[in-house]
Amino acid sequence: DETVRIWDVKTGKCLRVLPAHSDPVTAVQFNRDGTLIVSCSFDGLCRIWDTVTGQCLKSLIDDDNPPVSFVTFSPNSKFILAGSLDNKLRLWNYTTGKCLKTYTGHVNQKFC
Repeated sequence: DETVRIWDVKTGKCLRVLPAHSDPVTAVQFNRDGTLIVSCSFDGLCRIWDTVTGQCLKSLIDDDNPPVSFVTFSPNSKFILAGSLDNKLRLWNYTTGKCLKTYTGHVNQKFC
């Protein structure tokens, strides 16, 4: 669905449901200290969430708005790397919300 759910793995209870995207969520990643979550979706957005409050802190979107299939934080949580279905990787600065670099060259012709 279009939500991100935070679960307590010990109790099996859902702690929070985040109304995250307008299309299916394709990836979710915690930052190293567990204070932030980044999610992505076929709606073309990457969203950064506060794990305690559930608030969306920032939305990242490219001008071309390609569906995003993968997202991850850098080890220091300052950058976000997103893979999209236009065969590109984009490196984002989390603080400024700016795309710093676009990597090309990989062609997504086969999926497993």
